[in-house]
Amino acid sequence: MAKKSTIIVALVAVVALIALICAAALLLNGDDKPKDVTPTGNVKVLGNANNDDYINNDDVKLLESIVSSGIWEESKYPYADANNDGRVTSADVDLVRSIIQGKSCKVSYIDIYDRIATVDYPVSHKRIGVSYWQQAELATLLGCWSDVVLASESTTSSNSHRYDTSNIQKSFKGSNITTELILECDCDLVIASQGKSNVVDAAAAASGSVTPFYVDVSKSSTYVSTVLTLGVLINENQKAKEYADYVNSLIEKLDKGMAKVGTKAKSVITLMYANQSTRADIIVECEGTGAADMIGLISDVYDSPTKSTSNFRMNVEKDWFIQNCGKEFEFVIIQQEGTDTKKVDDTYYTPQMYNERFEEAVTYYEMTDAYKTGKLLGTTFSYNSFGGFANLMYLAYLLYPDVFSEEDGWKALQEYFDNFTTAKIDVKKQGGWFYTGTVYHQYNDRLAKH
Repeated sequence: MAKKSTIIVALVAVVALIALICAAALLLNGDDKPKDVTPTGNVKVLGNANNDDYINNDDVKLLESIVSSGIWEESKYPYADANNDGRVTSADVDLVRSIIQGKSCKVSYIDIYDRIATVDYPVSHKRIGVSYWQQAELATLLGCWSDVVLASESTTSSNSHRYDTSNIQKSFKGSNITTELILECDCDLVIASQGKSNVVDAAAAASGSVTPFYVDVSKSSTYVSTVLTLGVLINENQKAKEYADYVNSLIEKLDKGMAKVGTKAKSVITLMYANQSTRADIIVECEGTGAADMIGLISDVYDSPTKSTSNFRMNVEKDWFIQNCGKEFEFVIIQQEGTDTKKVDDTYYTPQMYNERFEEAVTYYEMTDAYKTGKLLGTTFSYNSFGGFANLMYLAYLLYPDVFSEEDGWKALQEYFDNFTTAKIDVKKQGGWFYTGTVYHQYNDRLAKH
């Protein structure tokens, strides 16, 4: 009897051991199996095998699976060929591991011209040149502002209190960055607009140590992609992720609100200059501009077949608004050029300065239905760049005060300045963002109803 019991106990132990081994094997297999992710197409870096927003161990697992099976579905995994040799092998696995670990290697990505550009990874960014204020924003939100040595005067002068400019060695007017300045400043990374490729490519060819990165700000849908891609190339992924999370969270909130709105309000976007009183015409920004693209997320933006084919704008006079307001659009969104936190005559821009300027600007539209119904909305020129999302929540409140809240608008703007700029300001007290005055009472009367 004792012998029989011993045999039973031994059998139970063996079965338990086998079960444990099987469970461990299943667990291991589950860990090694590629994770299903939602492709986004945001990071067009070769090696981003699963085509999501990040290069990480999920890509390694997928590549190992492809190598093991010998089957590469190129249409499904377009960036799996990390070394761009036309096949997926263990060499691609090794290269992606190097990217994840931040080791020196060659990395290729698809640039804004749909070319395959190859860079030395991680891209050196100890001495950065930026062609305009949008590119300065990009460097800053990735935590690299202190490495910028060459920048436009639009950044170094009018935004001198937004940025610490002690690191800037050379500056230039407008967006007129030159090959000579890039070489003189010994830049290793130049973040530039698409129209500057000849200048920057020439510097790269002459130096051999300049890496160009081109940015197209005409479509807000590419902003997250641009940040994430550059984040990979310079190995600043955490900062890039923080920006992506910020924008995606804002868009999610906006989408939920817009679902309650139903039909988008019709608007026209104008650009008012500081010297507007000396101008006979007003600029209208149509589809094709960054502002129309971003604001188009929350409004049906006016477009015209007669707009310029180069800058997608049109110039109109006061009578045009009288004729079209209430027919083609109901809201006029007035972007004040040269405001937000800029410096004017050595004085930091204030809400009061913005209000006074807006109150003068609305007189251009006083014969329109929009003026009479409080639908002239004051904002700033920011929607054609990475920081524009920060203003979008407040603008949504101005359009739909029964759905969105003023406080959420201020909160979104403050969060951007706290986390993605070097300026530590209270956005309600410093800078000109939106009209907060009392003279244009029709505006306040309309908002007070909700």
